[in-house]
Amino acid sequence: MASVVLNLDGRMIEGRGGGVRRRAAHQPADARDEVFGDWEGAHGHPSAKGRQADKEHRLAVRRRCGLRLDLAGALLLLLQPGLELLTPSFLPNLPAYSIEAASAVGLVLLLWRILCFRRWRDEEAQVPRFLLCFVAMLAELTVENCVVWLVSAWDLRKEHDIPGLQDNVGIAAKWLAARSDWARLFVGARAVDTLRFLVLLLALAFSVLWEQVPYSGFGIMARAVLTICCSRILRMCCFMSTVLPNPRPGCYAKRFPPVPEGLWATIRAGYTTIRGFGGCNDLIFSGHAAFWMLAPLAWRTYYPGHRLTTWLLWLALFHACINDVVTLQHYSVDMLLAVVVTWAVWDWLQWVYPPAETVLPKRPPGQARDKLNPAVLALIIGCLLVAGIIVIAGKA
Repeated sequence: MASVVLNLDGRMIEGRGGGVRRRAAHQPADARDEVFGDWEGAHGHPSAKGRQADKEHRLAVRRRCGLRLDLAGALLLLLQPGLELLTPSFLPNLPAYSIEAASAVGLVLLLWRILCFRRWRDEEAQVPRFLLCFVAMLAELTVENCVVWLVSAWDLRKEHDIPGLQDNVGIAAKWLAARSDWARLFVGARAVDTLRFLVLLLALAFSVLWEQVPYSGFGIMARAVLTICCSRILRMCCFMSTVLPNPRPGCYAKRFPPVPEGLWATIRAGYTTIRGFGGCNDLIFSGHAAFWMLAPLAWRTYYPGHRLTTWLLWLALFHACINDVVTLQHYSVDMLLAVVVTWAVWDWLQWVYPPAETVLPKRPPGQARDKLNPAVLALIIGCLLVAGIIVIAGKA
């Protein structure tokens, strides 16, 4: 094995076995890069050639990201507020009807593309990974549904109207809204809800059907659902460790029944009587914000070619977090920690579906279309139904 040292006089000494030979520092750049490339690669530092290759790889991925996805994502985010702003007062239901019509058209197009999709083999390769992550997420949500009830039931001050903690971000937002028309418009605007964040996340995954991203939809969603699982495990540990008073006094009496007698009866109530994932004391950190965070993270990671929708998602996330603070759903620290922790977990789980190593090769022209496995179609439909149920229950 070769060993390389740089002498003080500017010459490189390369040793192989017991022999040593010298190279002048003015040796051609290609030869020096080859030597330093081997040395830097062995020590974890990319060579100039390696950096150039990475840059070319990123550019190639960006070129394969279709513009149509960016435009569709921006439309999904801006359609409803735009209609609400422009709709005349004598047609108050037009925005809702327009959204329903657009959703119906989208479902028909999705079904058509699923049936016509050509590279199902690439998707099927990621199904086992996705299934493991999806089952882990369902197991975590099942436990969390009960734990959210338990932390509220075991709050020693649940029957008292304990005032909420001082939230300086909420105070500042209300102060600005009282003094600025723009701030009042921003704070008072309707926030993007959980369903639309979910739709944007699924739009990225399903965009592979239109060849808008060079990745697997199942691979992207595997990393997303495992991020949900791991971040919410951390969330359970946080809110079970320290019980904060709800920003709205009297929350328990409005939301939950009296605590049953006995430990097992209390736990059983978490699965039989209590429904939904919202509670009174599951505050640090926000589960909703942790879920909202997935959409901008996934778009930023797997759709680097165009950035309009990604930036709109970051803006929507910021506005939704401010809205939750102003409406006393959460404290601002809950929202901040949700963003930071979810981002950290997303980065930790890069190995689930690393974007640099999982780019799908271009399909040769004229290659026959892969057959759609009925089990994969059933899996897609089943997961969409489960996602809808979780979102609806989360609003309860």
